[in-house]
Amino acid sequence: MLNSPTVRQRAIEVARRVCSANPVFVDTETTGLGAGDEIIEISIIDDNGQTLLEALVKPSQPIPAASTRVHGITDADVQSARSWPVTWPQIRSALFGRLIVFYNEDFDMRMMQQSHSRYRLPWKEKFNTFDLLKLYAEFRGDWDPHRRAYRYHSLANAGVQCSIALPNAHRATADTLLTRALLHHVADSN
Repeated sequence: MLNSPTVRQRAIEVARRVCSANPVFVDTETTGLGAGDEIIEISIIDDNGQTLLEALVKPSQPIPAASTRVHGITDADVQSARSWPVTWPQIRSALFGRLIVFYNEDFDMRMMQQSHSRYRLPWKEKFNTFDLLKLYAEFRGDWDPHRRAYRYHSLANAGVQCSIALPNAHRATADTLLTRALLHHVADSN
């Protein structure tokens, strides 16, 4: 099943509405993917591509070598960084009251909550969020018969598919810039 013009057009219209809301874009790098992992880098940019926050975060545990191979962040890199509880007020301030765009919201929000949990901080946030991963799946329109839904694409593949010249570097700021460019690509499509 190919993407119907109606689904693709709806995705374009949604992307245009998201752009008009002057969102911020967030990406994180982490100690891993599991239930005990936490954020070690976070970046927040605005819709003009200006960096609002770019921070390494000192985790409460060593960074596994497998994770370092993905993003290149080492224990030495975060040795003098601030911990999550110290960094959180600045993060929250940049996000509060804004529409927040993620590429894979489920992962990044889970990691924020897990980072809170590592320090026994209660999670009370009710952010206004948007997941570009899901919208891009509709825009691209590759049907996955096993899931009976549109196929998800990695941020790197989405960038290549849309001929966006920004790399998916597995570093938070580079990935927020690519997410922003991808949203604007979808919004500017016909």
